[in-house]
Amino acid sequence: MRIWREATPIHTSSQIEGFTVTSTIKVLLVLLATSALLAPFAPLAAEELWVIKEGVLNKAALTPVATEVANNHIGCGGTTIDGLYICTPEAMGRPNWARFITAKSAVGDCAFQVVFACAVARPQWRFPNITITDRARLYFWKPGSPILLSNKKMSLPLENFQSDIDNGPFNGKLHSMTVQRVGDKLSCYYDKKKLNEQTIDPHARLHLWFDALHTHIKIKSIKLTAAKLSNDLTTTFASAAPIAEIYRGSGIREKPTYGKACRYRIPALAVSRKGTILAFAEARRTNGADIGDIDAVVRRSEDNGKTWGPEIVVWDDGSRSVNNPSAVVDPTTGRIWLYMGRWIGTTPSQHTAYSDDDGKTWSTPTNMTEMLRNQINDERQLVIPGPGSGIALTRGPHAGRLIIPMNHGAQWGPSVIYSDDGGATWQPGGALHANIGESKCAELSDGSLLFIGNPGPPETRRRLTIINQGGTQNATKMWHAEDLKHASCQGAVARHSFPRNDQPGLLLYSGPGVEGARAQGTLRGSYDEGQTWPWTLRYYEGGSGYCDITVLADGRVAVLFEKDGKSNLGFTILPVPPPRPPAT
Repeated sequence: MRIWREATPIHTSSQIEGFTVTSTIKVLLVLLATSALLAPFAPLAAEELWVIKEGVLNKAALTPVATEVANNHIGCGGTTIDGLYICTPEAMGRPNWARFITAKSAVGDCAFQVVFACAVARPQWRFPNITITDRARLYFWKPGSPILLSNKKMSLPLENFQSDIDNGPFNGKLHSMTVQRVGDKLSCYYDKKKLNEQTIDPHARLHLWFDALHTHIKIKSIKLTAAKLSNDLTTTFASAAPIAEIYRGSGIREKPTYGKACRYRIPALAVSRKGTILAFAEARRTNGADIGDIDAVVRRSEDNGKTWGPEIVVWDDGSRSVNNPSAVVDPTTGRIWLYMGRWIGTTPSQHTAYSDDDGKTWSTPTNMTEMLRNQINDERQLVIPGPGSGIALTRGPHAGRLIIPMNHGAQWGPSVIYSDDGGATWQPGGALHANIGESKCAELSDGSLLFIGNPGPPETRRRLTIINQGGTQNATKMWHAEDLKHASCQGAVARHSFPRNDQPGLLLYSGPGVEGARAQGTLRGSYDEGQTWPWTLRYYEGGSGYCDITVLADGRVAVLFEKDGKSNLGFTILPVPPPRPPAT
C-alpha cells in the first residue's frame, strides 16, 4: 500500500539530509493512509497532549531541555513540510538531539502513539524508540530486525521481548508505534498489531516519550492520551525506610565552592567510639569526572542520623583529585583514620589523615606511597583504597588490627594494608592477583577476611575471595555468589554478628538488586559465612549505585548510597535483620 502519492510538481524539489521532499499543489493524500495506522487506544473521557499534529511541532508539549538551543546541540530541530515534521541528525549547524521528552506524564489508562517513517540508512541502533522512563525502551535494531523491548539499566524493568514484524520502519513509509496501559496491563503495538502484554502497576505515573536521536525521520504525529495528565514527570519509588539526601549535587560549576559540588559520589560510612555516624564522600566540585577537582569530605550525625552537621573538608588538594575516602576507627583510642587516593595525571598515590575529636577536625594528610611500596615483596602496585570503609578486627590473635581494603594493579585486585599499633605504622598484607575490583571486606569467624568485589562486564554475579591469617596471606582462589547480582558497580559487605550458642552469625551485603542496572538497592544476609545469601531486603526501588553500610550499636543497619544517579547520596537506617535465615 502506498502511503503518499505525488502530484505533478510546479515548484522545485528540496533535499533534506536523507529525504527528498517535493512541494506540490494539494499533494500527499495522507489522511486516509495514516488513519489506518491509528487504533482506538485512547481511554474514554481522556486528556490529550499532542506533541506533533499533522507534522506541526508543539513546543509547549515538551520539556524546556527537549527544545533548547545550546552551543553544542539543538533540541528537536526540524522542519514541517507537507504535513510531516522532518528531523535530521544535524540542524542549524549543530547535532540535533531529537528527544521529544513530553512535558506531561500519564496517570491511569493511557496510550502513547507515534506515526513516523525512517530513512533506510542510519549508523546508530536503538533509535528511534519509545522510552517508558525507568522501565524499558521499545525500539528497532536495524533494517530487517525484529522490534524489541529492552530494560537495560532500568530501575523498574519490564520483561524483555522481541517480535518479528512484516515491515520495519526503514522503508520510507509511515508506520505507528504505540504503548498502551489499560488497568494493570501494558501492551505494545506496531501498526495496530499487538506485540506483547504484561502486568504493570495501574496507579503508577508513566512518563513516555519518543527518541529519534541520530536518525533521519519524518513524523506525522506524536500523541499522549491519558485518563489524567500530570506535570510530575518523576517515577515514584518505594523504600523500606525514610531516606535523607544528605549530599546533593548542584550541577556543573565554574569555580569550586566549599559546601557545594557538581556531584557527590563514592560513599563511605563509619561510627565513632562515641556513636557519631560519619558519612564520607568525594565532593566533585566543578564537574562529574572521576579525576578532577575533587575533595574528600565528611558530614557528622550525633543523633543516629536524625540531623547532620555541615560538610567538613578533610582534604582539599587544590585542583588535584582526592578519591575513595576509606575510614577505620581504632577501638582502643577512638582515633579515626582515613585513607585516601590521589591522582596526578595517571599516577596514583596513597595518603592518610586522622581525627582525634570525633571527626570535627583532621590532621594534615601524610603521603604513605613510598613507605608502603618499599614493604611490598612482589610485583604488586597499589592504586587507591576502597570504595567504602575499612574495619577493625575483633577476634583471634589479631584482634584490634586496623584493616584498609586497597586496590592493586591494572585489574584492581584486592589488597590489604594493616596496622597493629593503632595506626602509628602501616604495612601491606595479603592480596589476590585477579580481577575483583573495588572490593570491600568483612571479618569471618576465624579472623580471615572475606572480600566481595566488582568483576566488571560481562560477569553477572559478584566475585568473592578470602585473605587468611588476619589479612596477611595471599589468596589463590575466588568464586562467584549466585545470589549477588552484578551491575558493574561497587557493593559493600559488613559483619553484623558472630555465631553465638546455637545462633548463626550474620554477614550483610549491599548493592544493586537488579542485573545490569544500578537500581533497586538491596541488603542481603548470609548465615553461613558468605556461602549463600538467602535473606533479602530492598531498601530503595530506584537508582542505587555505589554504597557503604555500617551496623549501629542497637543492631540496625545504616546505608549511604548513590541515589537516583551519580549526584546525590541518600542515607537510611534499616531495621535489625532477622537472626536466622528465612524458612525454605
